[in-house]
Amino acid sequence: MKDYEIPQEIEKAVAESQALYKRVFDNPEGRLVLEDLAKRCSVNTTTLNENHGIMCFAEGRRSIYTHIVNMVQKDIKEILEDLTKKKE
Repeated sequence: MKDYEIPQEIEKAVAESQALYKRVFDNPEGRLVLEDLAKRCSVNTTTLNENHGIMCFAEGRRSIYTHIVNMVQKDIKEILEDLTKKKE
């Protein structure tokens, strides 16, 4: 269920952006880059740290990696649904 409707021009921009992500990362070389980024972005390790700043920095890196992977792997409808969900 959508919380609000996304304007058509935004949907088009998101679809075009997703196509660019796929062009860059959805090929053998791009997958190698994603593997490297996964290691550098704490994807398979904890980011828990007593130092709040270090933990926030690590979570930021992980968030960027997750965004890239989502743009490559998710269906455009899923991406648009994520945009329309209320953040609590």
